[in-house]
Amino acid sequence: MTEEMMKPHEIANQLYDAATPIIRINSLTSRKWRRNDQKQYPRTGPWHAANYDVLDRDAWLRKHACIYFVGGDDGLMRYTGISRNGIKDRWREAPAVDPETGKKLPKNELHHSQCWPHIEREYQNKPGCVFEVRTMAGAKLASVLKQLGPPLSGLLVLDNDHEGLVSAVERWICNNQLVTWNSAMTKIRNIT
Repeated sequence: MTEEMMKPHEIANQLYDAATPIIRINSLTSRKWRRNDQKQYPRTGPWHAANYDVLDRDAWLRKHACIYFVGGDDGLMRYTGISRNGIKDRWREAPAVDPETGKKLPKNELHHSQCWPHIEREYQNKPGCVFEVRTMAGAKLASVLKQLGPPLSGLLVLDNDHEGLVSAVERWICNNQLVTWNSAMTKIRNIT
């Protein structure tokens, strides 16, 4: 009798569960801010400020190739991304200014340029929803893939290339359409 392979969404859930929780976004406030950037483009905001907790500061600050996931309090994973330099490089506390006056605000604000519009939209539709950001270093990812077996264990040829391994897993998750916020990687494009 052969062992049945897990379905892609089951594998994604296993990866999410094995990742280290590092940030919990508890709510958004009515206070608006924008990034301290002279160029006015969509990524500067204005954005709603978040009430959040850093759950594992060491993991947030660690410099390494890693994959990260964003999930909701409904148990669904919404986004996956990678960083060559650690998660704080992608989930940063950005210098913030008042969107009307441009005056520097007293504290930096948590931000992720690709996820924040989705977080705001979901929070508007379901006030009180909570999001969690989790991360996994390349070495731990290799260990988890060994335990999960096929099909992702085939990526272990990249075991010594942690940057390549996290990139390959991110691509697999997006190709299988297991996340909804990775619009750049999950949209089907017309090639003419």
